[in-house]
Amino acid sequence: MTAALHRSALDAVPIDFAGGRGLTLRTRSLRKSKLQIIEVDYGDHGGGGNASFPRLEDTYLVGVRYRAEQSRTSVHNEVFDYGSPAGHSHFLYVSGVDYVELNTHSHTLELLLPRAFMREVADDLESPGPLKLGETACFIRPDPVIPRMARLVRPYLDDPTTLDPFSADSFMWAFGLYVMQRYGGLRDHRPIAGGLTSRQERMAKEWIEATLPVGTTLSELAQGCGLGVSRFARAFRISTGVTPYGWVISRRIERAKILLKASLPLAHIALACGFADQSHMSRTFKRATGMAPRTWQLASQVRVSDFG
Repeated sequence: MTAALHRSALDAVPIDFAGGRGLTLRTRSLRKSKLQIIEVDYGDHGGGGNASFPRLEDTYLVGVRYRAEQSRTSVHNEVFDYGSPAGHSHFLYVSGVDYVELNTHSHTLELLLPRAFMREVADDLESPGPLKLGETACFIRPDPVIPRMARLVRPYLDDPTTLDPFSADSFMWAFGLYVMQRYGGLRDHRPIAGGLTSRQERMAKEWIEATLPVGTTLSELAQGCGLGVSRFARAFRISTGVTPYGWVISRRIERAKILLKASLPLAHIALACGFADQSHMSRTFKRATGMAPRTWQLASQVRVSDFG
């Protein structure tokens, strides 16, 4: 359950560093399941930068600008000259970029939205599309949601092993649906449906339980129930009151409690419950219960001995 960091040649997207001497480009990126993110930082790094950028095919970049910047971008020979304050979101068909000219410091988090995934989302909603964002290949908007979504995934760049496929998959479907509906005119043409059938709910829960140590994806669960991903996620929430990912986390916590009572080593418990490591389990467990695993274990032993 590790997430790979990908770096490759800069020549995929020619960049002109026009912001002045002493500024260097640094990038870091993460890919897990359908989620791909890139942090791009062009600024005063006090030394040589890591000038690299992933190769991208038929893909949009949806980014959040962490500082005010001025840049010029050419896409299919059409030039877009933009300045924007910090906090705004930008949308760029990066596969058509001729060049990018950075005239100032720049610090962004980019979320990749490949056209292949956009087609998957549209098919799931039984919609013909369209499979593009906005009226132009590059535009900027003050979006209220995208910066909050970026904050959810940015920490994984520092600790990529804690990102599991189910979380990445769930995030990307929510992100893709939001962006495509708000900026791509995507409409849901499916008839309104309720929750899962008893059989579907049982199958989904049993599959989650069986795959806790190794993990699963939202797509696998939906396929097992014979549903599209977005319909499955909605139906699961209607039937259980929580999202599929919320259910996965709750089952990991409950299994951890059982194993804690058996006094197994914390590192073994973490792996048996599908956490990346002991530290990942401790943070998640404390967030859910208000106590660290060892503290909960001791408190549980005290409660049992009171009646023994």
